[in-house]
Amino acid sequence: MTTESAMPRTRLQILVCDGPSCGVTHESELLKELLVARVAADPELQGRVHVVDYMCFGRCSEGPNMFVRRLGPQERADAEPDSAAFSGERGFYPGMDRGKCERVLAQHCKAGVVVGDLVDDY
Repeated sequence: MTTESAMPRTRLQILVCDGPSCGVTHESELLKELLVARVAADPELQGRVHVVDYMCFGRCSEGPNMFVRRLGPQERADAEPDSAAFSGERGFYPGMDRGKCERVLAQHCKAGVVVGDLVDDY
């Protein structure tokens, strides 16, 4: 008998750009605070979704930017990955705001469905 609670839950990392443009001009720190608070308040996300700073995605004019990616079984959730970690992942979200973050948390992080109208190639 397999129940949803018995199935392994995918661990995710949300990388929020904290580079000079997103961090200062686009105030990405406010989005990070929102994401951290929402994850902490949601039992489906707690302990499974980790929000961390990322130095720069190189898409500064589109910020604030974030990337949602799966974590490997032994991968540290609090560590900034190298750019090779993005290969094969569809999770780059440019131009984020509060409403878009809520959609990404609900669809991508909870339901496992990439938000098609928000995601972009990276």
